[in-house]
Amino acid sequence: MNITPYLGIGDLLIIKMKEISNKLEITQININLKLLKEYSGNYENKLRFTSELIAFLFPYCQVHLSEGPCDFQIFDHYSLNQTYVYDHINHNVNFDNKYNDYIIFHTKCRDDQVMNKYNEILPSLNAFLDNFNTTKTILILGEKFIGDNYETRFHKTISLYDNLLRLKNNNNVIDLTFDVLTDGNVNFDSFLHDVELINKSTCNITFGIGGPCNLCKSFSERNVSFMPFLNLSPHKNIVYEMMNANNSVTKTIEELNARINYFLQPEP
Repeated sequence: MNITPYLGIGDLLIIKMKEISNKLEITQININLKLLKEYSGNYENKLRFTSELIAFLFPYCQVHLSEGPCDFQIFDHYSLNQTYVYDHINHNVNFDNKYNDYIIFHTKCRDDQVMNKYNEILPSLNAFLDNFNTTKTILILGEKFIGDNYETRFHKTISLYDNLLRLKNNNNVIDLTFDVLTDGNVNFDSFLHDVELINKSTCNITFGIGGPCNLCKSFSERNVSFMPFLNLSPHKNIVYEMMNANNSVTKTIEELNARINYFLQPEP
């Protein structure tokens, strides 16, 4: 199979999920340079990171540079029943985990066409973060600020970094964020390090759709996805399909709290 996909982290992970779910044989992946130039803020970094990400997820594929067009839609009719892909990639990296007994909150929040409604939920979310308490260490992962490019403006992506700092009120919080990750990690090893942190975490908490959510579905089986407006999302069908194997969606603060506490319970 020769494909020219969209090049977001979430997009490439969905392709990996569908490849495994349907036992596909992808032999060539084309990087659409026109797409990168139009959507990224730092073209050189985005091209390098995308190339390394493809090599990580699809090491057996030839990679060609092209001018498009993308054909992501050819995957629409393939099912998505295997979302955990950690066991299908080479994660033999030099990983010295300095942390143990921890959970991760991810900063990035994207929820296409319903971001304007987040002002309705932020006061309740802030109150939850102000009062949340756990004996486990909390890691904050992601980016402090969302870089400016066509994609982030179009999707109205935000960072919840300042909101998540409220967790410091009652918890031991370690800030592992970068200033900006919009066009990918400058050092790919830091991305691989995050993958291992995600995998070893007691629980990953993400907000909205896209990269962080797909990363956690791909590399961890212990996830909480806060999507208060999912039923209004244009992507609700694929999200529900992704969540079938391990339903992690929460739509209210009460569900969010209950789902996190489920993972915090000691194992029998």
